[in-house]
Amino acid sequence: MVKETILVPNLKETLKPRWAHKPGFWMSEEYELIKHKTFEQSTTPEDEKLLSKIGLKKKEKVLAVAGYYGSWASQIALAGARVDYSDISKEIVDYSRKTWGKLFGEYIKSNYELIPSKKKEYDWTFTYEACGGNSGLPLAYLRSLLNKKGGIMVLHLNKKHPHKMGSKPKNYPLIVKTLGGIYNVTSKIKRIMIEGHKKNKKNKRLAFMVYAIHTNNAARDKVYFDLKVLDMIDKKKTVHLDTDAKKLKVSSKRLEESVKRLNGLARIMGREFVKRIEVRGLYS
Repeated sequence: MVKETILVPNLKETLKPRWAHKPGFWMSEEYELIKHKTFEQSTTPEDEKLLSKIGLKKKEKVLAVAGYYGSWASQIALAGARVDYSDISKEIVDYSRKTWGKLFGEYIKSNYELIPSKKKEYDWTFTYEACGGNSGLPLAYLRSLLNKKGGIMVLHLNKKHPHKMGSKPKNYPLIVKTLGGIYNVTSKIKRIMIEGHKKNKKNKRLAFMVYAIHTNNAARDKVYFDLKVLDMIDKKKTVHLDTDAKKLKVSSKRLEESVKRLNGLARIMGREFVKRIEVRGLYS
């Protein structure tokens, strides 16, 4: 047996309050709140085939994370899916509750890194243009593998102003491909055209990328366990495989495999959102 120092997600750092949207403001590239008159997301879909185009079905239960003004979540709900809305900002959640009322099943104020917490609570996790691709979003879509079916991210292809997409065109495919490789699940990436409009503009056909990750029973069980391990190591600098495995009532080999999967996820996260831990008692 050997010891090794490896990187794992730093949950404490990732969950630190950084910024949150407020109604009537939008976030600049420098993460500054700037006053804005439009109370909608960068695009709003208005397409009768919306669900099938992005990979959803009527009556499926969807958790919308980083829901913001609810432009996308509301259209998904109106198309026939059962949607729970969530956002980290209390002000935005309150605004959306007043705006959309009973359209959503629940209004959840939460970090997306913490939901869902149960297996098969939802069919899908969905987000439109969520930030945090190198910080918390990989953890949010790790949790999407707890769902019955998986997770979906949608990004508008802004060819006129590509800088407005930031690092999302790089981070989104990296997230689904990395999770696919770690948990042996299928990831799919496709380009679609959807009828919709940009802020204060007429309807037209708009181009989007859809990034999907599909879960299975084995992945679901591994993720559920890995989240327990992530919580356990959050305050640790050293993992002792033998003693810590006993606390979790599993074999040290199973704990080692979990830590290695978390290390794989940490590799796509920014330096400030990971930490080094020493793992003692490694088999290989």
